[in-house]
Amino acid sequence: MTSFAVRLEPAAAPRLAAAVLLFHLLAALAPLLARVPAALGAVFAVTALVGFVQTLSRLPGRHCTLAEVRHDGRQWTVRLAGSRSWLPAELCDASRAYSRLVYIRFEAETRHVGWLLPSGSVPAGDFRRLKARIRLAC
Repeated sequence: MTSFAVRLEPAAAPRLAAAVLLFHLLAALAPLLARVPAALGAVFAVTALVGFVQTLSRLPGRHCTLAEVRHDGRQWTVRLAGSRSWLPAELCDASRAYSRLVYIRFEAETRHVGWLLPSGSVPAGDFRRLKARIRLAC
């Protein structure tokens, strides 16, 4: 297999961030619309908002922990934001590849880092290779 690298191109990130925000806001409002008891509804709403913060950290942009991913045919390596060094990483089973969206999750040292990538955020060839790697590994 050939090696490849995926570098972040955050051009498609604003639309994805808006969709994620809308999804989490609807999840936070759902208990109120379903007339769940107030205490339980507050717990569900807070959980949805905390989930938004966690999801936002995986979207392409300056706030994302993961900056670049490489695969050389045998091993995954990742470069974290603000660092020049590459860390060996292991692809987690939680990674998923869909037709226009990829979620990759890595364990690098003791940290779990991930990306939620729409098809327009990386070059088309890299996106296809990444999807194929994830489908083969998971």
